[in-house]
Amino acid sequence: MRDVTNGVVAIVVVTMMAIMVAAITYQEFSWWVFPFSLLFFSIFAGILWVCFLNHREDRFRRAFKGDFSEEPWMKDKRWRTDQMTSRSKPEFWGSLLVAFILGLFAVFGFVTMQSGLPEGNYWVLLNVIPIAGAAYFARNTYLAWRAWSFERYFTVTSETRPAWVGTEFLAVMKTTKVQRVDQVDAWLEHLKVVRREESDGVTFEKVMDHKLACQTEEMGSGQIRISVNIPKESPATSWDDDEQERWWDLVIVVGASGKKITLRYEVPVASAA
Repeated sequence: MRDVTNGVVAIVVVTMMAIMVAAITYQEFSWWVFPFSLLFFSIFAGILWVCFLNHREDRFRRAFKGDFSEEPWMKDKRWRTDQMTSRSKPEFWGSLLVAFILGLFAVFGFVTMQSGLPEGNYWVLLNVIPIAGAAYFARNTYLAWRAWSFERYFTVTSETRPAWVGTEFLAVMKTTKVQRVDQVDAWLEHLKVVRREESDGVTFEKVMDHKLACQTEEMGSGQIRISVNIPKESPATSWDDDEQERWWDLVIVVGASGKKITLRYEVPVASAA
């Protein structure tokens, strides 16, 4: 079902791109065509890239649909090895795309304010909103880039794949290059997508409803063991598209060389039931 949705979205986006190209071709020339074209092509390209990633993931799942009925975590490439993959890279590219789009809106807003304020048009002050949004996501992009670049100094290996409800989850973080680690804090977060029906429509919200503090222990040779007991009443990861989307993240805050970097890894948590 999700793959069908991706296909429909991709077709709609390609159609809109074709319409926009046709509109640009048959209209009078204006310098504003270039920034607006760049803006909308960036949005369309981002949507198509997400559709491609979702399609690739769905194709991988379908290829092993009947092979791992008792081991659904094996349908995800990230969980086929003990070495864990952080979210730093996709978070960086996602933040960069949003920052770029809002940055273009901010440029338009700044130009509009420059011409509108001397004329007494104070409505142009609303352009402060995209400018502030661009600054916020630019900061997020910088933090995501710093985490991604810092990530290469560490490898995190899961010793319990998957983690089981009612048992202990274990992972080992190891420095791969010379890097002085001052402090390591870690915890598990359970997140889910909640559907809310309101008067103006249906909204979806990501909420965190469980947080489990982890213990960290230095093992020597640049290795740190991370452990946490997952209570029996804890929810498991959702494996099917028909279920409410639920997942667990291992969050590691590393203090090194006077900086604090936050790394996030998704952990498959299964229930014996």
